[in-house]
Amino acid sequence: MTALLALVTVAVLAAIVVYVVRRRKHGATLAVRDEFSTLSEAERCDYVFALGALDDPATMPLLRRALEDPSETVAIAAARSLVTAGRNDELETFLAHRSDDRSRQIAQTLELLA
Repeated sequence: MTALLALVTVAVLAAIVVYVVRRRKHGATLAVRDEFSTLSEAERCDYVFALGALDDPATMPLLRRALEDPSETVAIAAARSLVTAGRNDELETFLAHRSDDRSRQIAQTLELLA
């Protein structure tokens, strides 16, 4: 049962990534720094969780950029994805280089989720 749930979860996350990629291809060409700009907050969160589930080192730059997203919800989703993917070092590096309200809020929220 657990294996089936994991398989379904991975399939759904892969479908989300495919949807987002296709949507981007059909829209205007975006600069790399603006890749999330046309997505809603919910779509950005879905995208971030899907990237985290891929467990691919190539997704780390995208997740790091998502930590800087204007939406606190998206930034927390990115932090959670990094933790879930076992990339605590990436998150700790990010938090260590910042001492603002955003980093404190991310740390506090992750403590609550732990």
